[in-house]
Amino acid sequence: MSTAPWRRISKLLKRLYRDQENGLLMGVCAGIADYFEWPVIAVRVAAVALLFFWLVPMLVVYITAGLLLKDRPLRYRGGTDELNFWRREGRQAGGR
Repeated sequence: MSTAPWRRISKLLKRLYRDQENGLLMGVCAGIADYFEWPVIAVRVAAVALLFFWLVPMLVVYITAGLLLKDRPLRYRGGTDELNFWRREGRQAGGR
């Protein structure tokens, strides 16, 4: 079974989150970079450049986004064997 349809659906359902795992302050720039699939460093450089020109509006937008956006859900990055093991163990523990 191909996973291509699931990837297309996941791209349609993509949401903007704060990415504190890869972020420096609140994870807003990392979340924007993840959402648009841009390099994080490019978003950070753009944010700092905009900060020089529009200090107060950028601070207000950044802090507001940091407070309103949800944290990114955890992602599993291990192998499929380990994932299947934990899924199987979770089902067995729930049935006891």
